[in-house]
Amino acid sequence: MVTMPIRGALIDLNGTLHVGRKEIPGAIAALNKLRNSGVRVQFLTNTTKDTRAGLVRLVRDIGFNIREEEVFTSLTAARDLLVARGARPHLLLHPDALPEFAGLDTTQPNAVVVGLAKEAFSYDAMNAAFRVLMADPDATLVAVHKGRYLREEGGALALGPGPYVAALEYATGKTAQVVGKPEAAFFAAALAALNA
Repeated sequence: MVTMPIRGALIDLNGTLHVGRKEIPGAIAALNKLRNSGVRVQFLTNTTKDTRAGLVRLVRDIGFNIREEEVFTSLTAARDLLVARGARPHLLLHPDALPEFAGLDTTQPNAVVVGLAKEAFSYDAMNAAFRVLMADPDATLVAVHKGRYLREEGGALALGPGPYVAALEYATGKTAQVVGKPEAAFFAAALAALNA
């Protein structure tokens, strides 16, 4: 049997290398060993509320040596999709995520991007997104991911973006294009970034 050497690895951040602000025991040493063996790495996350720069600050504070260009997020995938389509998004996202979309034209939106918006998920915000989608038959609904729920730092369960995406799908009759994990396109894009 012929085995090929491992040249690259896609590694999830939260829950694999760290949980919140704490290292998973042995993760820093394991990552250093992987890097020292010559394996290229690309870090993945489905976060919808943190910028890549913010994530890098967090993991560096924990003790990891990670560069921003090594991080591929579901927000990165959403932005790349919007740019590729020349879309003008209505962003239903956490305010901390908005810098990832800086420079995009958001006037007269023809797409809606839904991530974990927490406090921004109000009737008015959902209705504004609904109106964008209904105003243009070609308007795209982009889901950063469709997680039904998540566990917050204190351990309590909370709604994820999925129920809000489902509400917009139901109300508009449109099917969201999901750009984050576990979509195959997400991993293909991360591999492309790793090989760039």
